[in-house]
Amino acid sequence: MTSYFLKPVMTMSLAMGFTLLAQGQTSSPVGMNAQLNLQALNRGSDSNVRLFDNRYQGMKGNPYFVNSWLPGSLVLKTDNTGKTEKYSNVLLKFDVYGNHLAAVIPGSKDTVLFSTSPVVSFHLDAPTNSQPILFKRVPEAKAIDTKLADVFFAVLYDGKSQLLKRVNKKKIEANFKGPYSAGQTYDELVDEVQYYVLANGKLERVKLNRKSLLEAIPDKAEKVKSWMTAQKVNIDKEEDVVKVLTFYDSL
Repeated sequence: MTSYFLKPVMTMSLAMGFTLLAQGQTSSPVGMNAQLNLQALNRGSDSNVRLFDNRYQGMKGNPYFVNSWLPGSLVLKTDNTGKTEKYSNVLLKFDVYGNHLAAVIPGSKDTVLFSTSPVVSFHLDAPTNSQPILFKRVPEAKAIDTKLADVFFAVLYDGKSQLLKRVNKKKIEANFKGPYSAGQTYDELVDEVQYYVLANGKLERVKLNRKSLLEAIPDKAEKVKSWMTAQKVNIDKEEDVVKVLTFYDSL
């Protein structure tokens, strides 16, 4: 994959030497480490023996919103004058852990990884959705946390109010050393999903429950609460929130 980031190239050379002293059909390892190991074993103690821990199994999980190439489109800034250009029918992957986009160059099998800095918005045709999902920055997010200013949120509902979803990846470090370790021999990237409601110019983080949703729309909370009770709407899925916000916008 071609990268537009300037990354330092790191090279590492590992040198390993050993000598075998043959005497008949036997051989003895020499060198400082080997001698220290043999000396410790001969003393009947393993306290100074150098051990090699081969339990680490690398990284599990992936950094992507969906770990496959998805048809999509994107809008990019073309210069400093505010002009933009739309690119359609592009295969994309959204790296939510690094906040990058990967794309297959049209007409080739080559891929490119680029920063989201010049990206205004993009769509992904996710297999779980009937309509392409719009991803965009949300200016109001900065009031909650400045780190959210450059985050792309998935727009699940877009009316007078909006339901936004942020899929982040949390890295859980390997933990297998020491007497109180968890026995996890690998690093892992796991999904960390957060939902937000944007209403009346204010962004509020919500959970998928009635109480949290009503707190995000206090101006009409009583009417919405009565409607939810009459319609027997339970808030435990994204679709339920969309129904409630659709009614909220109709008031």
